[in-house]
Amino acid sequence: MKLVNWFLTSLFGLLFWPFQGLDPVWALVVVSFLCGLLMVWVFGKVSNQEAIRRVKNKIRGNLLGVRLYQHDVRIVLRLQGRILRDTLTYMNYSIIPMLVLIVPLLLIIVQLNLHFSLRPLKPGESAVLKARLIHTVVLQENISLENPSGVKVETPGVRIDSEGEVAWRIRAQQPGRHLLTVRVGEQTVEKELYVGDRWGAVSALRSNSLLDLLLYPGEARIDASEKVKSITVQYRPLPISIWGWNVHWLVLFFVLSILVAFIFKGAFGVEL
Repeated sequence: MKLVNWFLTSLFGLLFWPFQGLDPVWALVVVSFLCGLLMVWVFGKVSNQEAIRRVKNKIRGNLLGVRLYQHDVRIVLRLQGRILRDTLTYMNYSIIPMLVLIVPLLLIIVQLNLHFSLRPLKPGESAVLKARLIHTVVLQENISLENPSGVKVETPGVRIDSEGEVAWRIRAQQPGRHLLTVRVGEQTVEKELYVGDRWGAVSALRSNSLLDLLLYPGEARIDASEKVKSITVQYRPLPISIWGWNVHWLVLFFVLSILVAFIFKGAFGVEL
């Protein structure tokens, strides 16, 4: 998983590099377009196109029959039963292609979330950094946050016994990717902090969980032997706007990619 995350993060970083000086919506539009083409191509390759085309023709014919015989209740009910049966058959033909698509689609969404969900801190902005420990007993040890020159730690660590956490308020001072170090006794765990005016890969969480490694691929997993369970930085959301309207990146991605898939299905000779 570490190798997969490194490869995908590097690939998407390279893909988005030409758009760094532009509004992030343009990069999102491009990747949505490419994903729409990928989805329709994969769907055409792994689905039974002839069977889908046949069952859709049956559905269209029965819908026409409902309109032609709308005054005959018995015929309409019979046709509606056939439409329901054929619709279920169509869904059955679509299950396998959708299951095949779900794996690459999830990996793409995780990468898009890394790039478009949050924005870097701007110089002068503050944020809260929280370190969650593997056990509340660890709170009794000496815990500190070590900062590089581009970041200022404004408060001493506040221990939250009920959550097993220690929190600090930090302030960004210089642009760049800075490494903060949480020290618990003799052990140390690093967390990246991204400061700057440009959007990019922003990792809010570093954890020792395998699931978190899948969902937050920006940084390596914390070793299970460490006393720190996770480190979180509270970044601000990255604004995505279309014609002055703020839109969540995931909504825009799905709308555009599905629209592209339907527009180009004829060019690929694919029946959706």
